[in-house]
Amino acid sequence: MNTAEKINKAIQGLSEPMRHEVLDFAEFLKQKRAAGVLKTGNIAERIHRHFAGLDIENIPLPERHVTRTPPSFGD
Repeated sequence: MNTAEKINKAIQGLSEPMRHEVLDFAEFLKQKRAAGVLKTGNIAERIHRHFAGLDIENIPLPERHVTRTPPSFGD
């Protein structure tokens, strides 16, 4: 069963006003996607594209200072 069939089956028991809400939500998602707000695709690929060309060798990092004492385990 594909997604459209599952959606159709899920709305069978809903009242007409609730079916209209499902339709409104689907149209809302389409508008967001058209506006570029709702992005699709693999998240790892999008992260890779976002950080492509970043020169991590020349990023200054602050020094680390460990300020807490490690817990003792009854020694």
